[in-house]
Amino acid sequence: MIDNYAALTVGRFMQIDAVLRSDAEELDKQVEIIAILADKTTDEVLLLPLEDYARMAAQTAFLREPCKPTEIVDGWRYEDLVPVTDFRKINTAQYVDFQSFAKDFPARLPELLSVFMVPEGKAYNDGYDVGVVQEKVKGLPLADALGLAAFFFGQFVRLTEDSLTSWATEAMKTKDPKKRGALRKKMREVQSLLQSVGAGLPM
Repeated sequence: MIDNYAALTVGRFMQIDAVLRSDAEELDKQVEIIAILADKTTDEVLLLPLEDYARMAAQTAFLREPCKPTEIVDGWRYEDLVPVTDFRKINTAQYVDFQSFAKDFPARLPELLSVFMVPEGKAYNDGYDVGVVQEKVKGLPLADALGLAAFFFGQFVRLTEDSLTSWATEAMKTKDPKKRGALRKKMREVQSLLQSVGAGLPM
């Protein structure tokens, strides 16, 4: 049975997250979580001797503590997937998709990671199946996945802040009221997005 974050994959974490978000009774949630961590069905868990059930329930205690993200270093990769480490090289589709998935973090963690985990030698969503990448991502250790998410969020925030600075300078220089209004509207939208992304970080 999995009793630590080092052995917990993204896929199992997503299952546990879905259970915790459900309206089920607390005891039913505990049964489902034990089943996920022990690779059993809920019926098998319910048929366990009470002593075994209590021992396994105690082994889920690690979930009460936050998972410490892995620090992502240069050269890190997972199977044939290579993370994008320079946000200046991302395309518009990646930027838009990241914004969309970031709003539902961590519920869309596999989708979010698949935006920047690209098969070696490929461009985003070109010549490969993104769905296959998302399934691969589910096999990542959760600590690595959170480290990647933190890295991507940090890169995204820095890139967006640079854009805000550039737009603010442009808005101050322009004499066209329509252009100035459009820039200020764009700045408000991006600031709102930064706030929503920041709210999802301390998972």
